[in-house]
Formats: sequence, structure tokens, C-alpha cells
Amino acid sequence: MAPVTYEPPTATFPYKIQRRLLWLSVPRKYITESGEGMPEVSKLSGTRKSAISGHLDGINHEIAWPFLRRLIALKKTYKHKFTPERLERIDRAIEASNATMYSKLADCTIDFKKQGTNFRKKKGWSESEWKRHMEYISQIAMKKKVFAPPPIKRGKSKPLIKLLPRINDMSIMPSFKCYRRLSQESWYNPPGRVAPNALKYTITERLAKLAVAKATHPDS
Repeated sequence: MAPVTYEPPTATFPYKIQRRLLWLSVPRKYITESGEGMPEVSKLSGTRKSAISGHLDGINHEIAWPFLRRLIALKKTYKHKFTPERLERIDRAIEASNATMYSKLADCTIDFKKQGTNFRKKKGWSESEWKRHMEYISQIAMKKKVFAPPPIKRGKSKPLIKLLPRINDMSIMPSFKCYRRLSQESWYNPPGRVAPNALKYTITERLAKLAVAKATHPDS
């Protein structure tokens, strides 16, 4: 078995680490962005030219319209402050947003034939609903219960003189965090030294057959 090689500590990683683990910890670059085959980028805006010259689909165009109720609230709030031209543009936006598929799915469309009913109003609550609502409010308005943890039972305190030996032991850095040379480790085996039993070993017939190199065919 080959000896394990270690990398010395550095400023960023102050511990010794195996060289193989250090190589495996480096992230691989699976994807390299070369930009080959992509459309050109405009120098003014920094976006792709195909995105600037492209056209919106019908669904994306409908999503771009704002929420219908927001447009109605905007018109009611600034009715006396905006000019007639600006109010006319808001009316056009309301008509365009009212005709989208998403307004119909949200059930917030407007019937322009009826006057004074811009959108469907929510019905008022009944007495039973108000009663349940007030019960819930009174429940969450109560003061929260504070569950205090049980008191910690401690033993008799010791004087500092009796604790000093343990404190001194804990203040010393452990041996596995200290950097040593490989020759100072207990498991280190010098490469030039051979075990005495290995010199007396005699090879068997089976190992001698396995040690012979296999004949390679010319086709392989």
C-alpha cells in the first residue's frame, strides 16, 4: 500500500489534509458559456436583438394588463385631477383589461351596459358570521400563556482551586490539531526500511505463476 501524502497547512485551511481529498474538493466546471450560436447583444441596452424585435403572444399580452379593479380605483381616485385625455386612456385600458381571459377566470368582469355597477360588490356578513368573527378576534386578543422552563437543578459549587487542573487540560491544544512531520507519526514506515520477516520470505509456486506477464495478442 502506497504511503498517504498530505498537504501542509495554509493560511486559509490551517490543518493538514490528504492530497487526494484536496483534489476531490475542488468543484468541477461542467458547463462553459462560450456564447457560440447565441443572438447578438445590442450595445445600448445589453439585451438580445431577437428579444427586442420579437412579438408578444396573445396570452403574454393579456397578462401584461394590470388588474381590473386597480384601474377602476385609479379612475375614481384621480377623477377630478386627471385631464380628459388621460381619463380616456384609462377607459381604454379598462375595456382592454375587461376583455382578457384572466379577468373572466377571476370573475371580475364589468357589464358596461349597466350604469352604476362597475364591478361585483361583496355581500355583507350575516349575524352568525359576525358572531364567529368576533369570537375569533376575542380568542386571538387574549394574552398568550408563557410556559416557563423548569428551574435547573445544580449541585454544590466548587472552589476555583479544584477546577484549575481541568481548566489547564482544556486550554492545551489537542495533539490531532497540531501539525507534525510524517516521520514523527506513530504509524509512519520509512521507505528504506524493510521488515526482517520480509527478507526471510520464500515465494510459492502459485505466486511465481501469477508473476509471469501475460502474452499479448497482436490484434489487441
